[in-house]
Amino acid sequence: MAVTSLGICARTSSASLSLLSSPPRSPLRVSCYCPQLSPSPIDKTLTQIQNSGVIACLRANSAEQALKAARAALSGGISVLEIVMSTPGVFEVLQQLVQENPNPALGVGTVLNVEDAKNAINSGAKFLMSPAMVKDIMVDVKCAEVLYIPGVMTPTEILSAYDTGAKIVKVYPVSALGGSQYISALKRPFHHISMVASQGITIGKRSVC
Repeated sequence: MAVTSLGICARTSSASLSLLSSPPRSPLRVSCYCPQLSPSPIDKTLTQIQNSGVIACLRANSAEQALKAARAALSGGISVLEIVMSTPGVFEVLQQLVQENPNPALGVGTVLNVEDAKNAINSGAKFLMSPAMVKDIMVDVKCAEVLYIPGVMTPTEILSAYDTGAKIVKVYPVSALGGSQYISALKRPFHHISMVASQGITIGKRSVC
């Protein structure tokens, strides 16, 4: 039997930026002109995720099912959609959806190596997600206009990913770590880091991805 699943990954909070300034130790004065720059594609994608609050996660046993489910989700108001790598023809599906829907944030999940990351980017992905932090992907996407969301589990992994340049992290698998209580505990020291709670968060009786 063919199976298609569409789950939801919940974003727990938006990112915040704090600036700490102190008087210079030397009398050196520097003046410069910094023109206001428009948001980068990465920042735009991050804003879309923050405004959405959820990332729909799509798995399917065929490209046809994936296209049908994705089109239904997008027409139903989903603005951020992740297609999992295990979906047959994932890159072709993504490319078709991007052509039909240029505005939503469409991405690829369970990306484990640079080759798949590059194929996803070439197919029009605006974001990539991994169940762990793949350093090679993190380094590679810095020169691309794509948001990378690495998977993390422990406080050390969260801080390491953030210090490496991650703008948002995927806490996975939340169901094995205490669910929403674990996220609440993490947000106390890491209130400045955006997190996606993945695997085991529930809305009513629905389990989300």
